Amino acid sequence: MSETELLSRSGIVRELAQEIRSLETAQRPQGIYVSSGSESMDRCLPNCGYAAGSLVELTCERPSHYSGWGGLSLALRIARPWLDDGKYLVIVDSHRRLCAPSLAALKIPLERIIVIRTDNASDWVWGLDQALRSRAVGALITPVKDLEDRSARRLQLAVEQGGGLGILLRDRVSASRYPSWAEVQWQVRSAASKDQATSPRVMMQRWFDLELLRAPGRQSNRRIRLGIDSQGEWIGCDERKYPQSAEHLAAQLAMATPRRRDMAAG
Repeated sequence: MSETELLSRSGIVRELAQEIRSLETAQRPQGIYVSSGSESMDRCLPNCGYAAGSLVELTCERPSHYSGWGGLSLALRIARPWLDDGKYLVIVDSHRRLCAPSLAALKIPLERIIVIRTDNASDWVWGLDQALRSRAVGALITPVKDLEDRSARRLQLAVEQGGGLGILLRDRVSASRYPSWAEVQWQVRSAASKDQATSPRVMMQRWFDLELLRAPGRQSNRRIRLGIDSQGEWIGCDERKYPQSAEHLAAQLAMATPRRRDMAAG
């Protein structure tokens, strides 16, 4: 295939992606993006921030119930700017693993946290639906395992109506088996800085290698390293960008488009 044909195919893929995205996001607030607070992360995102009324997926190697998993720290740091103007953070904690001092250390206002605990999948979906639809909720964080297409679509419609940010914490196997309608998807791996073994202060930091798997209008396979210090602030990072072919762009478009788009929620 010639270079001209590759460029033409790449342009067609981008146009199709834009048309699909316009249809998918027609019901949510338009033109509102909130910075993550990290310049490196924002550079990877459309319009340098997370879109109001969207879902974000943080995918790790193993399941999380908030015990010893960095995905929650990242989710909390991403959610923090969404709590301005008195809005609330909803956290699903059915396994009762949340620790108030850890939340306070990340500068999350405890008086604006709502905790949901559910016993079954139907209650979980209903609780998320109600919370995401509320204009009083700035952000919601929940672990996700099995996710049916109907439930995934229902959550997307709910967050579009509420205008906040839904953050899904997932393990790699579940995310590949049960795709969500998340607009942005990060692969998360714990990392360590070279100074952590020698400096007590640095030992309090948490580092992560992030790979962008999905984002509208952006190339995937961008990789950054981010840290969170003991005060809940972002610290130094770097970014690496990997090229991709038109065929890979087409594959990403297909992967980012969940099946059965004509499915009704409810």
